[in-house]
Amino acid sequence: MELAIQPVDQRSTHVSHVAAPTVTSQTAAESSAPSFSAVFASIAAAAAAAGTTVASTASPTGGPPIPVTTATTPASATPALAATADDPAGPLFGANPWLTDPTGSGPGPVTNYNPIYFATQQTAQTVAQMVGGTVVSMNEFTTAPGSPFQQNQPNLMVQLPDGGLINPGLVADIYTHGWSQSFVNQQVANEVAGAPPATGTVST
Repeated sequence: MELAIQPVDQRSTHVSHVAAPTVTSQTAAESSAPSFSAVFASIAAAAAAAGTTVASTASPTGGPPIPVTTATTPASATPALAATADDPAGPLFGANPWLTDPTGSGPGPVTNYNPIYFATQQTAQTVAQMVGGTVVSMNEFTTAPGSPFQQNQPNLMVQLPDGGLINPGLVADIYTHGWSQSFVNQQVANEVAGAPPATGTVST
């Protein structure tokens, strides 16, 4: 009995070589900078719960170092961050860094101010400790003598050791944009370096 062997058409045979994908793992570098101060112990605890660490960077005024946060959350823990998504400015400032509805009154309708110019007492105190300043109160938008307009809430400002003023609400806003930590540090330093001297009436 003879077996019929069919010839193989070489043109129909095709071997595909697919390179195996390369998997690269990246690990966020943890900051080795020292903790800012004992006063930030509670902030450090909140940061740890959110998967971040609190470090510090040099203050441009020569005061205490400015605390910064560095993410150290592993990818597997990402879903846990949903609990901290309501903190727009991160664990340094909490869920409500600004007043909810700052207004002004005068002729005509009520004026609604942008909340980022109106830091809460907690936010102002945090920024003051960051830069070695003092919390003061003033009306930043109605300083013209004899103006019929008045603010219904004052602006809490931070007065630096050299007399300059910064708005802590704007400092808190820097932390809301998802910028790299080095860029955040630079923006905070720019706010401090460019702080104008006090021109209105301030009170502590």
